Amino acid sequence: PMGVDAMLESVDLVRDGKAPKIVQDEAQKTYESWCRKKDVEIDWSKPMAEIHNLIRGADPAPGAWTTIDGAEVKLFESRKTGATGGAPGEIVSIGEDGMVIAAQGGQVCVARARGDGKKVAAGEFAEAAGVKAGTVCG
Repeated sequence: PMGVDAMLESVDLVRDGKAPKIVQDEAQKTYESWCRKKDVEIDWSKPMAEIHNLIRGADPAPGAWTTIDGAEVKLFESRKTGATGGAPGEIVSIGEDGMVIAAQGGQVCVARARGDGKKVAAGEFAEAAGVKAGTVCG
């Protein structure tokens, strides 16, 4: 409710020409370049939350990627599992809900993956590519 009130107040200030104008400190400015392939490569030694956010942030494009058995694979639709265990990058399990991959401090489950073809359910991808639990990504 407070957020709604603040938004309404902001709209009123802009409409009435009374919105405060704060000059940007040019000494503090930065530039964010385009997202490149190297920016979305998954480093499985990073904390689980960072990996989860990278996958979510790169979804749907360009897609965070890793290698599995030497082939590049993009991962999509990440969620935290709440579980721990497994070596960083190890595929802990593969099921209908996706591939569960271990990271530092937790595990993520990715629902969809894309190798050479189109984006498919992660379990379907794993079956077609012959990926099994115990395989290490990266």
